[in-house]
Amino acid sequence: MLLTSTWILDLIIFFGIGIIFMYIYSTRKYDYFKKRNIHYEKPIPLFGSIFPVLSMKTTIGEWLRQLCNSTSAPYFGIFVFDEPYIIIKSPEIIKHILVKDFSNFSDRTVLAPKHNKIMSNMLFVQKNPDWRKVRSKMSPVFSSGKLKGMLSIINEVGVDLNRYIRENLGQLETKEVTAKYSTDAISKCAFAINSHSFKDENSDFRKVGRAFFDFTWRNGFVQIAYFFKQNWASTLRLEFFEKWSLAFLRDIFWKAIEKRQQIGVKGNDLIDIIVEMRNNKDLCEELNFDGDKVVAQAVQFFAAGFETTSSTLSYTLYELSLQPTLQTKLRNEIISNIKKHDGITYEGLKQMKYMDMCIFEALRKYPVLPFLDRRCNEDYKVPGTDLTIEKGMPVYIPLMALHYDERYFPEPEKYDPERFSESNKHNVNGLYYMPFGEGPRICIGERFGMLGVKVGLSHILSEFVLERSPETPVPVKFEPKSFLLQSTVGLPLRYREFQPTAA
Repeated sequence: MLLTSTWILDLIIFFGIGIIFMYIYSTRKYDYFKKRNIHYEKPIPLFGSIFPVLSMKTTIGEWLRQLCNSTSAPYFGIFVFDEPYIIIKSPEIIKHILVKDFSNFSDRTVLAPKHNKIMSNMLFVQKNPDWRKVRSKMSPVFSSGKLKGMLSIINEVGVDLNRYIRENLGQLETKEVTAKYSTDAISKCAFAINSHSFKDENSDFRKVGRAFFDFTWRNGFVQIAYFFKQNWASTLRLEFFEKWSLAFLRDIFWKAIEKRQQIGVKGNDLIDIIVEMRNNKDLCEELNFDGDKVVAQAVQFFAAGFETTSSTLSYTLYELSLQPTLQTKLRNEIISNIKKHDGITYEGLKQMKYMDMCIFEALRKYPVLPFLDRRCNEDYKVPGTDLTIEKGMPVYIPLMALHYDERYFPEPEKYDPERFSESNKHNVNGLYYMPFGEGPRICIGERFGMLGVKVGLSHILSEFVLERSPETPVPVKFEPKSFLLQSTVGLPLRYREFQPTAA
């Protein structure tokens, strides 16, 4: 039945009513922070405060940094579409959220999709109490003993890495070089398979790595849905990782498990730990640890380890290429250490303090994930403030903004490893420098990631000199389609062989 004499006019009326309804619905909570006298970023109807991120004009890390610089408040609000979020800048409040009162903020905001058993059982997205149980059982994977065993595996990949560089001297895309290295190291450590990325740039594992982390519009949209609009991701059954990539990793993983159980030989890798856990009947019953719950931990190992290692290694090499004096200083430490220990050893890597300084400073400038997210489990009154964080409220901690805060890091744009020297590191507080997170939910693979970066640096800098080329971006421009801090280009650098000076 027509409301007017023409259907076109009816259509215009219905369209107008729809717009009015959407406006009212999307703005119904926009007085949330005003009512509570909390500073907030002004929202736009439908989109909230985060239109610059949604439109992929800037990265979430840079956007949060800009907002933090615009206010002296210890916390402030933003709107993600129609939902209020709290952004915490104060290290004192951060300590309560991540450490002291962790039980109130034990879960992340990111979706654990029920429609995908692998993704929903990954440690990164798991909720309590399952998260705590699985983490405690997975921790042995990253013990000193296991890491020592994995070092020999990673060193083998380091040899392949240097062979590849030597065969392709000149300008190389550093991010692609480190991605190949990271792919081979993790495929060996997690799946007991050499993916041969240096020989075949389109190897199956390399394709999976690209599918996981390449910046595409598809990946950008899915990341927004999983972090900001979980009901969209769930209703639309969006896949964070494409189905074919998970199917490939599942198949490879079970074949590796079966082979290891058949031959019964220890491999000093993730497969060993999983086999031991599956053979422990009491543990399997406690965790219901079988099927895709097991596969999920291998996928987590690959996904987290791949990007952390390749990104941190490439950014460290990039910064050292811009400052030859620092590169020479680190090279001297590496060569001296290799001579002392007759190779790259676990004990030797622990002794390279200047290497630690260089990596820590790279992680300050380029935290892989430039924010931390938590969801409040119960209404929580923040000690010493008037702020009450209500149950269900998403809480974001802007890591990149903290890492570039001049109060904590003078001249934050400058790459200066001396910030982390023995004489200066006491000035660095773990609550405004936390590239791997903080508290009980700190990254479980931190030590593995650091090991991979250290081995890669040791191999490359002991044999090659890295130099800036005309195509090297200065400064780095970050890709807005990724929630991770990724360069828009592959960090091209010039590689040449190192010629030791005769004694």
